[in-house]
Amino acid sequence: MVTTVAADGALHGRPMLLERLQPDGRLTFLTHLSSTKTGDVQRDRRVNVAFVSDKGDRYVSIAGTAAVVHDEARMRELWNPTYRAWFPHGPDDHDSAIFTVTIDRVDYWDVPRSRMVRLWGVVKALATGEVVESGEHATITFGDGSSHPDG
Repeated sequence: MVTTVAADGALHGRPMLLERLQPDGRLTFLTHLSSTKTGDVQRDRRVNVAFVSDKGDRYVSIAGTAAVVHDEARMRELWNPTYRAWFPHGPDDHDSAIFTVTIDRVDYWDVPRSRMVRLWGVVKALATGEVVESGEHATITFGDGSSHPDG
């Protein structure tokens, strides 16, 4: 899910397919110049990208800044024939855009896979009045290169 800041200041999330993680750590998505998210990013570059694993045992939240550019050469480089469903005029579509996110902060959680372990945590919390731990958590902040386990 990619969340942008809308014109009225509200947060607006929507599913987007991650095209690739660049070697420099930026996330790349494909979109349209005419999309609402493009307008949002032109007003406020702050975004959040959230991922969850197929098994629901890992969560990642990425805060960063986004940029949107129309770059036909780069679009041709990234092109996959299945993208024609979203870009019917092909990689040279005048409305195509590349949406990149420069990562500022990553939060991630590893939670127990076993439902029994999760259930035990809930039962223990109810019995003791203590807050349920949601697994291990850590934060990585880019720019200063630090990592902060919060688990």
